Amino acid sequence: MDSMIATAVPDFDVRLLDVPRVRVACIEVFCLTFDFSVTLDHPCFAVLSADERAKAARFQRHEDTLRHAATRVVLRRLLAERTGVAAAELRFERDAAGRPRLVPAQEPQPDFNVSHSGRHALIAIAARGRVGVDIEVARTDMNWQALVPAVFAPGDEACVAALPVEQRGDAFFSVWTAKEALLKALGVGIGDGMTWFSVLGDARHEPRVEVSDASARSASLITGLDAVWLAVSPGYCGCIAWSRDAAVRSG
Repeated sequence: MDSMIATAVPDFDVRLLDVPRVRVACIEVFCLTFDFSVTLDHPCFAVLSADERAKAARFQRHEDTLRHAATRVVLRRLLAERTGVAAAELRFERDAAGRPRLVPAQEPQPDFNVSHSGRHALIAIAARGRVGVDIEVARTDMNWQALVPAVFAPGDEACVAALPVEQRGDAFFSVWTAKEALLKALGVGIGDGMTWFSVLGDARHEPRVEVSDASARSASLITGLDAVWLAVSPGYCGCIAWSRDAAVRSG
């Protein structure tokens, strides 16, 4: 597991993941562990905007409500420390691709990205350039094979097929989280599909991006990203991706 350092975010269990390559890139990635006994009337949620509260309230399951609300509170507090703006006063908008960003959208504003699954959330903040992050519970009861045609490029499929059977499920989640993180860093999401590039190769700790369809809209951009898998907690798979060149940041 990547080493984790406690960080001061009152009312929340938040730890900074100590990942050398991420740190060198001037990026911080935090792991939030949820306390599902907390309810939205707790004072810690007072910093949320009306829109954020309304979105949280629309979830039918308490766990989903808590995941959304707690992640937003911690994001606000972390961004407040880095911008000097009070957490409750931070304003957000979406760029042309629907990606959240701070208002006003001017340099040098930190870029950020979040993901949550199960008991954990990942929050990434980049001082420059773009960042994307993803975390998933590596479910053993999931029929991941049914998703292979929509997720794997030929290179991914060949690498997974060469693995022992008992390792293939974990490899699927490695592919999924890496591709989600990379596409989120680009700001394009999964709308263009995932099969036009592969992330598996001879590397074991870092995705190796290879474009298999040069006609894909973002083919020339994705090779400008770096990524590493994150060892968050047993039973989870996480990945963070970031731009090597601040020019990748657009929108």
